[in-house]
Amino acid sequence: MKRAMQRLVTGAAACLLAVSAMMLPHTAASAGPECMFIRYPGLGAGASCPEPITGGGTGTSSSVPTTDDRMNSTPTGWWTYQNVDPDTVSALLSSNDARPTDLRVLSASPLRFSVTMVRNTGAYASGYWWYYGVTMTQVSNLLSTNNARLISAVRYGSVYAVVMVPNIGANAKAWGWCDTDFAGIGSCLGTTMRLTNIVSYAQNRFVVIFVNNSPGYGWCWYAGISRAALNNVCNGQSVLDISANPDGTFNVASVALDGDGRVHSFTSPQALVNYAVASPPDRPLFVTPYVANGTTNWITSFRYNS
Repeated sequence: MKRAMQRLVTGAAACLLAVSAMMLPHTAASAGPECMFIRYPGLGAGASCPEPITGGGTGTSSSVPTTDDRMNSTPTGWWTYQNVDPDTVSALLSSNDARPTDLRVLSASPLRFSVTMVRNTGAYASGYWWYYGVTMTQVSNLLSTNNARLISAVRYGSVYAVVMVPNIGANAKAWGWCDTDFAGIGSCLGTTMRLTNIVSYAQNRFVVIFVNNSPGYGWCWYAGISRAALNNVCNGQSVLDISANPDGTFNVASVALDGDGRVHSFTSPQALVNYAVASPPDRPLFVTPYVANGTTNWITSFRYNS
């Protein structure tokens, strides 16, 4: 049965941020600023980087969700698409009356995405913006202009693809994001922040998003762990985000929620969708490919959708 492997989350105490045996080597930064973060809503950031490429995206700004998408088990319509170009993403968002909740770059040239969406109604109704081909400075300016915060961010080359939501009202959070190395993640988080998203783009280089952990959730993150280790992150915490490294290891962020956020791998995107819609239904939080033994697989974390 689909939920026979349901895990029990037992504690609210935060796990150790990393285990030394799982650490990536602390190599020098490959490019770009080490860290950029926004500690409070409405404040800009101090780091900048060159602007060799410009670009844009599409979106709307109206209502605000009161619950983080990746921690929300309210049933909703959802979609995930692989290897789609920017125009196709825009068209799908419009035709599905949806908004993007996760965006991954599968290819920089031509630009192709993995995108996961939810229906933009009910508990998930929110304004949003998404952009691609934008520099860190441009992202910072757009966040300020839109009074927004990031819910998804990836780097490809010297630019980023990002998804934003309004950071106002009940959804306003102290939050931040960093483009940094393994050691820099801890510096960005400090003692009050909780990691929600982690994506690698080069050896020991990560783009991470974090929020203030004022609710006091137990949580943890790892970089460079095995596929097997993803099956029981921090003794069964709910997995919010996973990214794959070229060496076959993974990075993960998790939070202590009731037995949800289950990791599964599939041999094709269609197999993933078939599993998700089978009873009892689930919703994938993201979909990202990885290679194991020369074969491409797709991995996600599911939340209940019933």
